[in-house]
Amino acid sequence: MDVIGAVGAAVFFKTLVFGVYAIPSGSMEQTLLPGDVVWVNNLAYGPRLPSSPYEVSWLNVLVWLWEGEDADAERRWWPYRRLKGYVAPRRGDVVVFNHPRKGEVFIKRLVALPGDTLQLVSGRLMVNGEEQSLAPGVQFYSRVRLAGKDDLALLRDSLGLRLWAGKEPGVYNGLLTADQMSGLRKFSGVLEAGIDPERPDTAWTVYPKQRALGWTLDDFGPLTLPYKGMEMNLTETNSLVYGRLLSEEGVDLQKDGGRNVHTFLNDYFFVMGDNFHDSEDGRYFGPLREDLLIGRASMVLFSKSPRDGHRIFKGLR
Repeated sequence: MDVIGAVGAAVFFKTLVFGVYAIPSGSMEQTLLPGDVVWVNNLAYGPRLPSSPYEVSWLNVLVWLWEGEDADAERRWWPYRRLKGYVAPRRGDVVVFNHPRKGEVFIKRLVALPGDTLQLVSGRLMVNGEEQSLAPGVQFYSRVRLAGKDDLALLRDSLGLRLWAGKEPGVYNGLLTADQMSGLRKFSGVLEAGIDPERPDTAWTVYPKQRALGWTLDDFGPLTLPYKGMEMNLTETNSLVYGRLLSEEGVDLQKDGGRNVHTFLNDYFFVMGDNFHDSEDGRYFGPLREDLLIGRASMVLFSKSPRDGHRIFKGLR
């Protein structure tokens, strides 16, 4: 019985109180590095109750064995419920959530809340018409033009910057923060330092994947995030922008063509990675429903990163 009680307590705490996740990719550099192991507080926003036994450690294995060929780990057994937390989600929080389409666990930064109007203008984040300060570690795919090759060696050695040769002579690319780009512009050997608008990305595939809108990673929106109870006129433009969300809420735009207004059933958030131009985030999969939020990432417990293995109990901001 002691063993059963210990296992039960472990499952309870892991499901409702906290989680521990390893960072697999560089989408949150420099805030988080691949190999970081992160402590996630599930109590902050309120613990999300399991919607099926497949979301409960150990129990999921037993149910899977019991259901056999009919097992469906994606099926919801119970409606979404979340216990009350002690703080509301805030802009700037580093959050852990399930990907809206894949279901996988992701970690990004929360940049806009239900009811906010978000827009990106030439890489600048605007919320409700006001430019937002980005986290200190946010980095961009950058373009640096130098007067000579000797200047490259100086920058690499003295500043420790990772730069590689671009398509043009004297032009180099790298992942740099805004402060690094600003500092580079003060060097006499640097002719240009800024975001590279001609980077090898797939900006045309951004949410909602409608070329007519002309949205890209750097110029995105404006996009108003729905909140529970918000009414929206189903215009042609709104149907383009919010089509996926409306479908998730049970609206069939083909059959409900005569419907003029929809009242949203959920709150929606928007997340972005600190590695601005190398992150699968809200710019690709769109607004994030509240029920997909797992918790707030609080600290790096320790790190296996070869670049920085001394990150122990490091708080996140």
